[in-house]
Amino acid sequence: MTENTDRNLVDAHLRGEPEAFETLLGRYGPSVLGYLTKMTHNRDQAEDIFQETFQRVHTHADQFQGENLKPWIFKIATHAAINEFRKAPKAAVISLDQPAGCADGHNCPAPAATLAAATDEPVEQLQRDEKRQMVRQSLAKLPEKQRIALILNYYQKMTYKEIAESMGCSVGAVKTHLFRALKRLATLLPQPVGEP
Repeated sequence: MTENTDRNLVDAHLRGEPEAFETLLGRYGPSVLGYLTKMTHNRDQAEDIFQETFQRVHTHADQFQGENLKPWIFKIATHAAINEFRKAPKAAVISLDQPAGCADGHNCPAPAATLAAATDEPVEQLQRDEKRQMVRQSLAKLPEKQRIALILNYYQKMTYKEIAESMGCSVGAVKTHLFRALKRLATLLPQPVGEP
């Protein structure tokens, strides 16, 4: 049996083998959806962009070159998200400011997080929620490229090279975006108590 490398799966998909695309979807779907959810902070919008991303992967699979599909898929997802943001009114570009609760039906915590939270002290839970809210608000204030680079690096654990391929820029540009993002976050987030 042929090894299930990204290249082999894309080739099998191009030959018309539906299981190959299903395997790719299973391999990359969860991380792409997680990335898009962090980018939009709106599950419905993330799912719409997710659908568009994998539709493009399906229809343009013949354009993929190389062995590692992850950067190519994330590049498609990033462009689809940016296009969606540009369509939206400026005030609603990204809703990272929304409370972490479940009031809007989109930002519901995972069941495991809910169970873990039930054992926390209320004050500790409130402090964690406040910190998350501050981080979301600060991320929303970052320029687009800095925010994308930071999310891909921190949340998706992508290498500089993979981020560069996903963003269509050089590794040096990725490092610059990350450096500037972290520097900007340092000015936006409050210093912990007891530190200068």
